[in-house]
Amino acid sequence: MKSQTIVLLVATIVICLAAHGLSVGSPTNSRCKCVNVHSRFIPPKYYRHIDIFPQGSFCRKLEIVITLKNGKHVCVNPLIPWVKKVISLLTEKSELTPSNSEASSTE
Repeated sequence: MKSQTIVLLVATIVICLAAHGLSVGSPTNSRCKCVNVHSRFIPPKYYRHIDIFPQGSFCRKLEIVITLKNGKHVCVNPLIPWVKKVISLLTEKSELTPSNSEASSTE
């Protein structure tokens, strides 16, 4: 009787852990990417690219990660004026630049 209880308990734990793992998704998307954020200005000539991660169910805050030309990733505070300006310029630039499909369809 005692061994049946242990087997049932272990089976329940295994099922619960499996169900939890399936509902969480991939471990890289299950938490915020930025632990520390920087406010100091970074000149755009050092940027390789910028990633913007909107708030969602896994991280409750907007995250902006700048990858520098030296490969280093820097999280910046999205509320700082210079970061807002850079994002605004990028958004403006992407709206003005036609996509490849639009350019080829007009020719």
